[in-house]
Amino acid sequence: MKKILYLFSVICSLLLISCEEEIVLNFDQNKPRLVIEGNIFVGEPTLNKITLSTTTDFYDSVFPKINNATVQITDLSTNIVYNFLNNNNGDFINNNFNPQVGKSYQLTVVYNNETYTATSTLLTSPEIISVDQKNDGGFTGDSYEINFNFKDNPNEENFYLVQIISPVDKTYAVFNDQFSNGNVMSDLYFYEKTDLQPGDQLTHYITSINKQYYNYLSKLISISGESGNPFASPVGTIKGNIINQNNQQNFALGYFHISKRNQYNYTIK
Repeated sequence: MKKILYLFSVICSLLLISCEEEIVLNFDQNKPRLVIEGNIFVGEPTLNKITLSTTTDFYDSVFPKINNATVQITDLSTNIVYNFLNNNNGDFINNNFNPQVGKSYQLTVVYNNETYTATSTLLTSPEIISVDQKNDGGFTGDSYEINFNFKDNPNEENFYLVQIISPVDKTYAVFNDQFSNGNVMSDLYFYEKTDLQPGDQLTHYITSINKQYYNYLSKLISISGESGNPFASPVGTIKGNIINQNNQQNFALGYFHISKRNQYNYTIK
């Protein structure tokens, strides 16, 4: 009886193996859509650019770059136009563009005879006023607990984008002042002591953003996955603030936003 059962299990295994075949899901191949990565950080040359690309098929991890477009940013208070020139890898750059706090700017991209526009106002970002470190943080008391403290403006509704760079990770987050308007607010981080050592440096960035950009980034951060970078080419159809003036159905992905973020370097004690 045991021999019969053994023979039966071997035959079933062979049948299962012989029935295996590769299945490729046939996702719809839609017309490529324009992607505009227009997140400019003032005073940071490597981030003072507009990047253009297109969406691609589901199984393709390479996003085709666009070089045959016209890119301009207009200072809406002076009507001065800054032309951004292409460097043949999808990036459009103007090293003379130096936006000012409180001013509004309009991005204009002309591609395939269609015009895309978006506006952004440069906001004042808070500065870190103090940093608190606890060496017995976390549930087990064996973690570093680092608080970056700043003062919230009580006269307005505020939204913030923060980034932390450590020897072990680089993460983004967004939050608002709904429950702490006008108070000293904290951006809190925990690190295992096996990951950081005294003398290691943390670089913290904080940026004021508007409510629309806050909602947009909240969605992107939730789906950015392992990349941890919400500024990369969008992985889903999430509309930003860019409008196609000729055909609103043929909308672009991405967002135009100008930020001036404040940086604070902290050394683990």
